Amino acid sequence: MKKIPMTQEDRDYFKSGVKTLCGIEVIQAKNIINDPELKVVFTSEDLDFMNKELGRQAGAVFARILRAIKKMDFKEAQRVLTGGKNK
Repeated sequence: MKKIPMTQEDRDYFKSGVKTLCGIEVIQAKNIINDPELKVVFTSEDLDFMNKELGRQAGAVFARILRAIKKMDFKEAQRVLTGGKNK
């Protein structure tokens, strides 16, 4: 299978999209792009880039969850993890 590298526009789009993901979506996206059957379509540079961006978002999600738990705001922690607009 031929690999088609991501353009800068693709990378920018991916990077901005990742910032909107909740915790579960980050895990799902990471599992999808690292699936042995699917990761053959990505160049190693693109795969590294996507994993780096997903890792950054995972760190941000984790920090928000910890802040919510520290405040004993378990509904907010759940919202950060699972998504949703309601607090």
